[in-house]
Amino acid sequence: MTDLSFSRHATQPERPLTSRLKSRRSPSLIGNGLLLLCSALATTAGPGGATDAYAAPQDPSGFGGAGGTALANEVIEFKGTLKDARGNMVTVAGDDGTEYIVQYPDEITSLEFIAKALPAYLRRGMPIRFATVLGPTGMPMAPVNQIEVFAPINAKMLPHNQTERYTPGVHPADRKKRPRGAPLTGKVIVVGNLAMLNAQGGLALQAGSTPVQTMVAPDASLEIRVNNLSLAQPGDAVSVEGFYQPPDKTKVKANRIKITTDRVYGETPPKKIRQRPGKKNSVPTPDEPGDAATTQNETPENEEAADEKP
Repeated sequence: MTDLSFSRHATQPERPLTSRLKSRRSPSLIGNGLLLLCSALATTAGPGGATDAYAAPQDPSGFGGAGGTALANEVIEFKGTLKDARGNMVTVAGDDGTEYIVQYPDEITSLEFIAKALPAYLRRGMPIRFATVLGPTGMPMAPVNQIEVFAPINAKMLPHNQTERYTPGVHPADRKKRPRGAPLTGKVIVVGNLAMLNAQGGLALQAGSTPVQTMVAPDASLEIRVNNLSLAQPGDAVSVEGFYQPPDKTKVKANRIKITTDRVYGETPPKKIRQRPGKKNSVPTPDEPGDAATTQNETPENEEAADEKP
């Protein structure tokens, strides 16, 4: 007898493999579609929408910069006077009447204190730099017109394009390759430690392994340019470029801070001239009011002299 029974598996047609794959993938495709839809809604909703949970977190310090939402940062520039400095913050009394708390720039070279100085300020071993032009023999062709006194900085903290300005040596101002063995010529930046500056204008310094001798022009300027606030004082002029997080513009993340002063370093303070007792100007000058308005002549010596008079 022939067995006409069929197995259960044989009576049901086999589903194509492609259909099974599609059915297995469909849940993940739906999930991905929902995720894309949520992302699109978050983008179109904007800062005030209900999908702000997907936005970048706000900078908890309240200062603008890379730590916050960079797109929301507002550019700010202002001038004022230095009020205080603590840690990596400075307080600036703005010319507009606003008091600003300013965070240091990320690059140390973007913080500068600049002041004028006289040759009397210079000391042997001080780090200095200047620009000059070397002739075909490798010697300076003209006297130096400007000298900068700076403070050394660890090379690891310097931007790559600023390294040579703080590294002792004679550095070419341009990047043109010169023939091998040929002397360095053209415009250069000389960085080194001061060895001598005489009354005739002779300047000598050790620029790394290279000793350099040149002349300084009689009217050359000497400038202190350091990347710290060791010489700054309250009342010095400040200019700031940076960013803030709206609406609080009093907290600024600086991109650049420049502090200047009218003090001249190396300048001998004027000696106070003491008048002899009994000698007084008959007519006071505008800067020197009469005795009734000042007590500058009331010294112990003057009082004793007055008591001895009949």
